[in-house]
Amino acid sequence: MSSHVQLFSKDCSSVEAAAREARHLQTLRGPGIVPLQEAGAHGLALEKAACSLTDVLHERGPLAEREVRAVGAAAAMALARVHDAGLVHGDVKPANLLLSHDRELWLADFDAACPADGRPLERFSPGMLPPGAPARFAADMAALALTLVELSTGIRPDPGASWRAADLRRLGCSPALSAELSFMLGGDGAALRAGRAARMLARGGSDSLPAPAANAQRADSTPTVEFMAARPLPDSSPRPAQATGAPPPRWWQRLAASWRPGDATPRTGGRPQAQESGSSQASRSS
Repeated sequence: MSSHVQLFSKDCSSVEAAAREARHLQTLRGPGIVPLQEAGAHGLALEKAACSLTDVLHERGPLAEREVRAVGAAAAMALARVHDAGLVHGDVKPANLLLSHDRELWLADFDAACPADGRPLERFSPGMLPPGAPARFAADMAALALTLVELSTGIRPDPGASWRAADLRRLGCSPALSAELSFMLGGDGAALRAGRAARMLARGGSDSLPAPAANAQRADSTPTVEFMAARPLPDSSPRPAQATGAPPPRWWQRLAASWRPGDATPRTGGRPQAQESGSSQASRSS
């Protein structure tokens, strides 16, 4: 190991979890995957990144389309390597996409990674995949598409809703990007392979990754938790403050303003939901 490499220590929930993640990282070692330097009984020593895409989003706000495309193309190429190994990452989100000090993009945190056997994911991040999402490649592609929507607009879409290109345009994505992300979400019933998604997104240039954030907090607003199908999942999405009279968060106001009467059916808690027509993301990922 080179003496100039900075390390980041990651604690794992158990000896088994540490061994499993180390095994995945050793199998996938190469471009696009966070480098593993050492594996211990209860944790891992990883090469330290400059920041995560969550840090960039919090510091700068929504990214330019060329940057979103560059992130998407690089992440899709990393996912292609994961899928070629027969694995599903299971937890694609901005906090798990890291920018290295050499301006490369790394896919990190393989806590939820598992074989692509179609069984419900045992671990997940609330708000990034619908409960009970099956361990299939399409789940990773849907999560990547919604991650790119968040990077493009600052809005985290509901993963259980059906997002068409017109819906994504109303959130603030460009027409071309909206069509491509809707395709990645499986709106036509097809599951787009990661390699093809990388080529599609790279047409806007793959050398435009965003600059790292000046203050890297590695904050993760959607931590990975154990999936427990026997109990209802709490809605982890921020809600507008009502009891105190404080105004709703800016992203909530923008999301609410993007819907016209008749476009959505509100559900409990006031979160907008996509039109009733079309299948949900959970069924698209199956």
